[in-house]
Amino acid sequence: MPIFLIFDWLNRKSVEISQYIKELLLLNDCVIIPEFGGFVTNYKPASIENNQFFPPAKEIAFNNKLISNDGLLVNYIADCEGINYFEAKQKLEHFVEETQLNLERNRNVYFDAIGYLHYDSRENLQFEPQLRQNLLVESYGLQNFSFEKLYQRQMPKPAFKVEYHEPIPVIFQKRKLQKLVVAVPLLLALALIPMKNNKEYLSKSDLGLWEAITASAPVTAVQSQEHNVAEFTADTGTPATDQFRYFIIGGSFRSEENARKFILQLNEQGYSGKDIGIFNGLHRIAMKGFPTMEEAQKELNSMRYQNPQSGVWIHINK
Repeated sequence: MPIFLIFDWLNRKSVEISQYIKELLLLNDCVIIPEFGGFVTNYKPASIENNQFFPPAKEIAFNNKLISNDGLLVNYIADCEGINYFEAKQKLEHFVEETQLNLERNRNVYFDAIGYLHYDSRENLQFEPQLRQNLLVESYGLQNFSFEKLYQRQMPKPAFKVEYHEPIPVIFQKRKLQKLVVAVPLLLALALIPMKNNKEYLSKSDLGLWEAITASAPVTAVQSQEHNVAEFTADTGTPATDQFRYFIIGGSFRSEENARKFILQLNEQGYSGKDIGIFNGLHRIAMKGFPTMEEAQKELNSMRYQNPQSGVWIHINK
């Protein structure tokens, strides 16, 4: 027989054995070639690398320590080719002899669609997988695909402008001045009263001093309470003073004309602006009104989140 026919027959035989091994690896985790070695598969989960998705698959390795004949490959060859077990075993033995001969000649031995074997510089047998097909049955039909990197979309925050034409005076500083105006004359008057060594007279003088101080204290406390309510409470809702107690204040103006202009600006922006009254000489313009503090606070938080510089606050009607 011509030499090229012999090589052609050997190549076809190698391709056939490779095909049998690949088919068995679809349903088995290990396929052993007797007296040569075994192919072993391991499950590899789905992964993403460099914006490319890889479905679950089987990784293949070769173990030259697995040489015992378990009958799997021999029986499969016999069934596929319609020959008996002995003939299939002989065919596989010839394949092993040719494979070892090629490896000794420093040739690569290819297993079609699986990979190839070769000796490295230290005479160690190495296997290089070259899978062209996913051998994991559960991933049948799944292919690799690439995708573009996703970026978080930046949503623009809506602009909310509130014009402040006139500053709100700091009232509590005036209260301190009023306290001093009241206290200084009292101290001067007491200093001018002639001092006597009479204990009864001295005790009466002390009592009068404490009565004067304590008498002025409730007035100061009431003023402070009224000021705190006027200056630091406010709210949200559709302004209607007869049905809402809590209002979100957008601005305070000493001039009634400026207050009207601000109401028109609020109406153009979709709010129902309303002048809810004059407090400390300033017109308070409400943007929204609510029946409960909880609703008002919720809307206030939302408006401050949308525009932290808005300066809106809550007013509570008594």
